[in-house]
Amino acid sequence: MITQQQAFLIAKSIVPDIELRGMRISDQLSDNKKLNKLPTNCWYISYSQVPIQYLSCSNGSSIFLCVNKDNGAVVYHKDV
Repeated sequence: MITQQQAFLIAKSIVPDIELRGMRISDQLSDNKKLNKLPTNCWYISYSQVPIQYLSCSNGSSIFLCVNKDNGAVVYHKDV
């Protein structure tokens, strides 16, 4: 099982300046329809100022990375 810290390190290896940009990480999603297409059982990483579990339709696209909680694989990555 991949911890939140391990998921953060995986994200940092892809986006080295991730801490400077400000980011959110969570394993909970809101009920936003835009987020239904994202993989499940992941750590979700976003640049939104809104906590991920409260994202709305207007900022749901701010999730740019999903790290699988079982094996640490990056299962979704959107350039930002």
